Amino acid sequence: MAYRVTRLAVAATLAASALLAGCQSDTPESLLADAKQLQQKGDRKGAQIQLKNALAKDPGNGEARYQLGKLSLQLGDAVSAEKEARRALELKYQPQQSELLLAEALLRLGDMQKMLDETEKFQQSPAMLAFRGEALIGLRKLDEAKKQFQTALDAEPNSADALTGMARLAAIGNDLEGARALTEQAIAKDAGNINALTFKGELLRAQSKPEEARAAFAEVLKLDPTNSGANLEQAYLDIVAGKLDAAQAAINAAKKTAPRSLTTLYTQALLDYSRGNYKAARDNLQAIAKGAPNHPPSMLLSGAVDFQLGTLKQGEAKLRNYVDKDPGNAFARKLLAATLLRANNPADALKVLEPTLKGQVSDGNLLELAAQANMLQREPAKAAALLEQAIELNPKRAPSYIALGGARIALGERDKGLAMLNKALELEPDSLPAATALARTYLAMGNAEQALAVLAKQDAKHGKEAELHVLRGHVLLSKQDKAGARAAFSKAVGLAPASYATVVTLAQLEIMEQKPEAARQLMLKLLEQDKDNVGAMTALAQMAERAKQRQEAAQWLEKAATVDPEALIPAVRLAAYYLQSRQPDKAVDHMRKVLLVHPAAPLALEVMGRAQQMSGDLAGASETYSKLAGAAPKAAQAHLYQASVQVQRKDLPGAQASVHKALALDPGSVPAQLMQADLAVLQGKPEEALAVARKLQKTQAKLPAGFLLEGELQMQAGKPAQAVAPYQQAFTLAARPELLFKLTSALRAANRAAEADAQVASWRKAHPDEPLGLMYAAEQNIAAKQYKAAIGQLEAVLAKLPDNVLALNNLAWSYQQDKDKRALATAEKAQQLAGDNPTIMDTLGWILAEQNQLERALPILQKASALAPKAADIRSHYAAALWKKGDKAGARKELQAAMADARFAQTDEARNLQKQFE
Repeated sequence: MAYRVTRLAVAATLAASALLAGCQSDTPESLLADAKQLQQKGDRKGAQIQLKNALAKDPGNGEARYQLGKLSLQLGDAVSAEKEARRALELKYQPQQSELLLAEALLRLGDMQKMLDETEKFQQSPAMLAFRGEALIGLRKLDEAKKQFQTALDAEPNSADALTGMARLAAIGNDLEGARALTEQAIAKDAGNINALTFKGELLRAQSKPEEARAAFAEVLKLDPTNSGANLEQAYLDIVAGKLDAAQAAINAAKKTAPRSLTTLYTQALLDYSRGNYKAARDNLQAIAKGAPNHPPSMLLSGAVDFQLGTLKQGEAKLRNYVDKDPGNAFARKLLAATLLRANNPADALKVLEPTLKGQVSDGNLLELAAQANMLQREPAKAAALLEQAIELNPKRAPSYIALGGARIALGERDKGLAMLNKALELEPDSLPAATALARTYLAMGNAEQALAVLAKQDAKHGKEAELHVLRGHVLLSKQDKAGARAAFSKAVGLAPASYATVVTLAQLEIMEQKPEAARQLMLKLLEQDKDNVGAMTALAQMAERAKQRQEAAQWLEKAATVDPEALIPAVRLAAYYLQSRQPDKAVDHMRKVLLVHPAAPLALEVMGRAQQMSGDLAGASETYSKLAGAAPKAAQAHLYQASVQVQRKDLPGAQASVHKALALDPGSVPAQLMQADLAVLQGKPEEALAVARKLQKTQAKLPAGFLLEGELQMQAGKPAQAVAPYQQAFTLAARPELLFKLTSALRAANRAAEADAQVASWRKAHPDEPLGLMYAAEQNIAAKQYKAAIGQLEAVLAKLPDNVLALNNLAWSYQQDKDKRALATAEKAQQLAGDNPTIMDTLGWILAEQNQLERALPILQKASALAPKAADIRSHYAAALWKKGDKAGARKELQAAMADARFAQTDEARNLQKQFE
């Protein structure tokens, strides 16, 4: 057995030796020769392999480097071509040819300025001049490009590349006949010039002669069957013609020779975009960006893909970069403006459009975009003027009439608006956008039957489009026809099960009909089809919030923020969750990241300001609210936020100035007038505050605000009898429990307890299960020391309102008086929710004191007393706790301060403490 093994080992050794001998015969020179032969046979892939083998043996072989770079270019791999051209130049292989190879590679990569900078020091041969001319065309420096081509032709009149460059310039100048003549001249000089033949096809395509263009590209393929560029040009023709399967076949043919070339990836992305497969398009464009980040067509298409996917900030960055490089490209400007408008940034959209709106404008679509920006800026008159211009340019364009209809309605010209919408439908009877715009207008007017009639006419043409059925469902819902609405929404979901905008309509109906689990299942099913659907995640978060499942809500929002960091709404909701759960610092950190993506979004700035204000960063909040005022110059609320910060910073004149700014923007603003009254009180001018209340009662007679304000002012002045009438009027206008509480409190303080009890009895009879009514009854029981009854009522309230701080506080107090061990935990929960509320802190502190936990109790009671120095009951509790601790001097001092309140001084509690402290 050993002998056989030895024999086999020897045989294996000999075989290996033979293989090595064979490999040793493949020298770099022979491999290079093999590559040339394979290339002549059209086997570019085989040639590429042999060239790589040659370089594996001899990395310093300049010719192999050059040939591999040239072949890479033919295979569409400009990145590798650039790399090999640079190595060939380093190895000093045929410098002029290597320079041309590098120039062409950089040109294909689309980095025109880099190409011009690097080739400036190279020998300016006619071929190099032609390449530089192409780069200058890419930078829209047409006069300089012409000089390059002309210099090339002066040196070499038969330069087909230079003649083709001149043809491109003629085409750009709209001299199509001149371009055709120059192209034919180039082909006559060099019948096999692929550049000239390809441009001939491009020119015919631009002249809307697809079949002739196809024939020109076929001629290229006849000369070079493996030319991927010609296959891709045919794919472009098919995409434009809507022959998407044929386009894919042409792309597949190109992939056989250049599967990862920049142009192959780009054309595949374009086809994916045309099919509506935006994520696949994005993937191909990202692959291009890795090797050629400045490839202009890819930048533009990538911006369009981002627009469709809603990744607006990324799209904006790409499109701004593109417009900077090609400022004269009207399509790019319009796409950038549309992106900014979708991101609700009309001011920047108008800045982008501004250069194209100067002088005589002949682009109706441009005018429509500018009009849309003005509508978002609440300038319907300007929008209408722009749309009138658009209609003058093209009186038969329905979208202009649709937009003008909206502008006229916004101006209060309803009849004119309806006329414009009907005109749009008259021009395009099968236009779904025109029909839905008209139907929505009728719906807003309360005319559901006319809206349904408009939609019914679209069934034959658009019956398989979800949008039609969604709108029909909303119209039926306005008629309280929930069964009909459900049928319409269900049909829409069946047609577009992966569309959030469609599914959410049925989910909302489920919630309306008290079926939250059915709504939740709809969204979960949507996520099964589209796992990254941010809308569904946000909806699930809202559902969790309604169910008081705050942790689950946060998890959905965090997931949405991870999936799409640019999505503003879930990001802001997550910050709101942090604020509700008393985590302002976390909210601030989160909003900093959001503002990197949305630096001028009013909603983001508003939430950031609130977070900073809650965290105590008043300077930061003030700065943020200033930015908010700049981002939303017509929003009065921004100045009110600023005023609230200024009040906290004791800057009352500044706050007053901010309120005046708010009132200048919105003279009828109720919040601004209420803050004006608050400032008057803070400045010791109650009569001015009362004047504001009386003014509100006249200008907003149907709102309770003015009457409520007067009631509050009278109570603050110690005049409960005068507070009763305005409180009664406020309650009459808005029969809400909290207003009832204020009214009955005033009645009791005015020694009219029987009337207060009658009001409460009447309310409770009409609203037996109303939580706030139960809370009032519980307060009465607490006052009567009927703690068990109060506990039952408050527990019923918390079953419906688990985070109601006042109910938790009163329940904690009742538990403590009833010797129930749950008192402390309940008080702690109330304090956690309420933060620095002195009343809530007092309850917690007093429970701790009664349980002899004085180390915890005293700091809480001290802080509560400092926050509410005139609250005698809080100071008395603090005094009692100090006495327990042994600080008798401190206790007497606090009690003395509490006794300054005459009403407290007359209570049994005050007298008992005085006696105890003697």
